[in-house]
Amino acid sequence: MTTEEVEELPAMYARSAAHAKDAGFSGVQIHAGHGWLLSQFLSPLFNHRSDGYGGSVEARSRIVLAVIQGVRRAVGPSYPVGIRINSTDKMEGGLTEDDALEVVRLLDQTSLDLIDLSGGTYFLGAKAASDSSSPGPYFVEFARRAKSVTRVPVMATGGFKKREQAIDAVASGAVDMVGLARAMALDPHLGNTWLREEGGDPDFPIFESAPPSGITDWFIMRLAALGEDREEAFDLDVPTAMQQFEGRTKFHAALWREALLR
Repeated sequence: MTTEEVEELPAMYARSAAHAKDAGFSGVQIHAGHGWLLSQFLSPLFNHRSDGYGGSVEARSRIVLAVIQGVRRAVGPSYPVGIRINSTDKMEGGLTEDDALEVVRLLDQTSLDLIDLSGGTYFLGAKAASDSSSPGPYFVEFARRAKSVTRVPVMATGGFKKREQAIDAVASGAVDMVGLARAMALDPHLGNTWLREEGGDPDFPIFESAPPSGITDWFIMRLAALGEDREEAFDLDVPTAMQQFEGRTKFHAALWREALLR
């Protein structure tokens, strides 16, 4: 991207946030994690710029801070604005926890209402935290470090599978709240379910010898089923889910190419 193109980003994000507010959403979250555009600015693995947007952590964070400022101007002082960042890219040469902690320090100086901590990168060869077989949350200990350098409420997203894990994370002071992802793909009502002590936990499927990205593809297809109100009939194995996901990806890529080339 040219410098001029980079400097157009805050206005683009601001317009999107304003549209979300006008549509009735109760808040917006700026996505600066998981290898998407702003995440790549933060990551030294992807960001090799030699201008004011590359180099030090402060310089790599510059466009992110500008986007936050633009969004805030667009939605007003009282509208909730959060951000998601990686605690680590989980890739050699990528964003480290120490760098991420410096990003949190910078975010503390903004008007954000929430910092959502996650990790991993959707990039060929990257290790996905969400494909881990870990029985518990992934980023709670980093969140504990982050809370020591910011007054902005902190949330950790990833790996919360049981109600007691969420309760323990908040009660310990490591986070102010937890984010639920795959658990809610299994039970969309889980937030309300966990408000009751007897609510119970979702039953996570057991995948044996799943290939890389296979579990992620399965959950993506599960979300597609939810969006189409056919989750009750959803019963895919991992290879079939991967095959269907590849087909959907090719279909959507063709639609995007057609739209962008008009």
